[in-house]
Amino acid sequence: MSNRRRAKIVATLGPASSDPETVLGLVEAGLDVARINFSHGDEESWFRAVDSVRRAQAMSGKPVAILGDLQGPKIRIGAVPDGTEIARGDRIDIVVGSDADASYEDGCLIVSCNYGALVEEVEVGGRVYLRDGELDLLVEEIDGKRIRTTVRGGGLLTARAGLHAPGAGQSLPAVTTQDREHVGFAVQHGFDFLALSFVRSGLDLAEASAAVHAAGGEIPFIAKIETLSAIDDLQEIIAVSDGVMVARGDLGVEVGPAEVPVLQRQIIEAAGRALLPVIIATQMLESMVQRQRPTRAEASDVANAVWDGADALMLSAETAVGRHPVEVVAMMDDIIRRAETGDAGRAAVARPIELKADTARTVAAAVAAAVEQHPQVRAVIVFTISGRSGRLISHVRLPVPVLVLAPNDTILQRLALMWGVEPRQCPPPTDIERMLREVERAAVDAIGLEPGDQIVLTGGFPLGQGEPTNFLKLHQIPGSIS
Repeated sequence: MSNRRRAKIVATLGPASSDPETVLGLVEAGLDVARINFSHGDEESWFRAVDSVRRAQAMSGKPVAILGDLQGPKIRIGAVPDGTEIARGDRIDIVVGSDADASYEDGCLIVSCNYGALVEEVEVGGRVYLRDGELDLLVEEIDGKRIRTTVRGGGLLTARAGLHAPGAGQSLPAVTTQDREHVGFAVQHGFDFLALSFVRSGLDLAEASAAVHAAGGEIPFIAKIETLSAIDDLQEIIAVSDGVMVARGDLGVEVGPAEVPVLQRQIIEAAGRALLPVIIATQMLESMVQRQRPTRAEASDVANAVWDGADALMLSAETAVGRHPVEVVAMMDDIIRRAETGDAGRAAVARPIELKADTARTVAAAVAAAVEQHPQVRAVIVFTISGRSGRLISHVRLPVPVLVLAPNDTILQRLALMWGVEPRQCPPPTDIERMLREVERAAVDAIGLEPGDQIVLTGGFPLGQGEPTNFLKLHQIPGSIS
């Protein structure tokens, strides 16, 4: 019981990992949230991924959330041949407002770009970055709709790679026409979360939420923090979000690599004070796209994200197109478990909850006090209809297992993102005796408790009616369970 993982794992599904067998392997290896990146693939591939996740969930009995990642106002290049290697000194021309495939002209690579205003927002002598900053281009000339550049730092260029130029993209809408189509797909297929890329202010989240409502749905939004504008308006963004993601690729291009670790911790702390989950993303185990083992620096990066207090850690290319997707998730699971043990892991657990005129918050704080004052408590069990009690207790960061019982699959799937929470299907209890029997059975079956162990039980009364959390009970597992 002491080695139960608390931080959650988000993994991107793609060509290497969307088939039912592989997704089941990912879930068994530790996957909690499956990410579908709407910047790649098509509706057929996304449907296959969704179907594979729900099949794996049914077979494993483990709730798994589906996170749809909207492209948002991201500038991208068009198609390029697989395996296009770019070297320092190479020439690349960017043709804006075009979707043509890449071509070569007198040894110069010609790529298209979906953002016509880019020619007005870059200048000669400025820099353009591709693929999360891996490729560094110097702007040599602007000729009509063509930006002529010389490569200062090379690497592998992939189709539809992101393009970043400091200050560019401000005139793009927060939610594009294509995003609205993807929102409709997410609503239709029961996605549990949506992430919005390149959030600049709280107004962007309001626009995205309006798009979900217009599609007839209600899906929580994760704000991706990857621009200076988002850093400047962080508190406003947090106030209207359901979670945040530290998207370190484009953020690192925007602010420089040295600032990213500092901002990562600041964002985690700000979101923690607001009781929002935080996902740390980009290049966590990047070398495992090709290799079977990560570098020591990557393992340290994962551990440091855990120690910073991240609720979840995300894999991107490692599982979407990598050679060993299941092994990557298993490796991340192993690193997180090790990081969560010992003094450093315990230090990352403690998090006070700010009391307000809110019964559920008061009960969550009381649960934390009960666990602290009664060392014999081995677990906390939460009955919830809406999931809010489970989310609040997740943010208290208890040192014992937290089992959240709920009747609704959607609520259970959304709880899969929450730190330290183990969601489990349970019909709403109708009386105290039945509730206690369900609790005792769950404590033994799901957590491995034994007769005589003590638990803290909390929920809303009257039972099964969706009442706010308003009771707490210390309870001992009896010698026999019916």
